[in-house]
Amino acid sequence: MDELMLHMAGTVLILASAALATACVIAQGVLARWWVTAAGRHTFVFQGVFALCLDLWALRLIVPEGDWFVFARLVAFSGVPVVLAWRLLVIVRTWRGSRRKRAEGGEGTA
Repeated sequence: MDELMLHMAGTVLILASAALATACVIAQGVLARWWVTAAGRHTFVFQGVFALCLDLWALRLIVPEGDWFVFARLVAFSGVPVVLAWRLLVIVRTWRGSRRKRAEGGEGTA
């Protein structure tokens, strides 16, 4: 494959990923009761931040010029460390809970 074909294939994959990520957020927002549980809230926000970053990337491919990008990038990526720290907290809490259950003689899954 030549460089142009690789570039076009990458662009199509970014656009498709952005559309699918946004569709996932919309579907979960409309079809699921994501706000009921902590895991549901985390998953929804995590997906939303991921979709926002992919949408920004896709938009940058479509509209490559403009001062708007610096501000939009700041907004989009400001959520990334927050949701990644939140995800790390969920992982550690789950691991601790599993260890506690095993120590108490219960079934654990981690």
